[in-house]
Amino acid sequence: MTFAVLLLSGCASENDNAKIREFDDLASKKIVVQEGTIFDEELTKNYPSYNITRVSSFFDIYKVLVNGDADYGIDEDVTASAIISSGLSIDTAYANIPAEPMGAIFNKNNTTLQSQFNDFIDELNRKGELSKIREKWFNTASPSSLPIPECTVTSGKPFTVITEGDYPPFNFSIGNKISGFEAELVTMFANYIQRPVKMIVMPFSGIIDNIAQGKNDMGISGITINDERASKVLFSKPYSQTYTIIVRIKKDY
Repeated sequence: MTFAVLLLSGCASENDNAKIREFDDLASKKIVVQEGTIFDEELTKNYPSYNITRVSSFFDIYKVLVNGDADYGIDEDVTASAIISSGLSIDTAYANIPAEPMGAIFNKNNTTLQSQFNDFIDELNRKGELSKIREKWFNTASPSSLPIPECTVTSGKPFTVITEGDYPPFNFSIGNKISGFEAELVTMFANYIQRPVKMIVMPFSGIIDNIAQGKNDMGISGITINDERASKVLFSKPYSQTYTIIVRIKKDY
């Protein structure tokens, strides 16, 4: 079983058959979005009058929608597909926004680790391995059933990586361990540079500031690359991309 493919042309509005495809279409609607995401940043900057509920995780977007406390949520294609695969009936629409790249982040002074990670991503691409790893995690209905990635290096100077730990299939917690696509990249990278790694979970909204302040070495959690964020931290070369999805609980009209 694979993630559902999102093919709907748009989310129907409550009052007619119009399709919601733009943030402009959401005026007068109640919206829910994950705090600190590019969607939150866009809405805060360009739509300050909108009625927005901000939540700490993408799972909470759907809790708010199910409870009827918002009309529409804004999410990413991979996680919305995971929600569909879990059995929740939702309407979806790709927003009219181009695909946006994701990268790992580093403190502005940590150019060495950034360069090493870029070399690592380049090597995975040359070997055709990056797309295979991504497909493994994205094309399963149960990412938690896959083996938890493990670093095999135990000696040397460790580096610390922060992640949300609640964003499957990119990253998620199983007990006190982190699994997912990004966790596999991190453990492979640790083996590549022959350094132990410690992964730390924190809310997504705090990751960029944490790295900007030099509290940890690297952040990886589906972080979309844009100019505003790049003014605070160093980004790696992209290792994935995301599409913006507008969602609502499926209703009959």
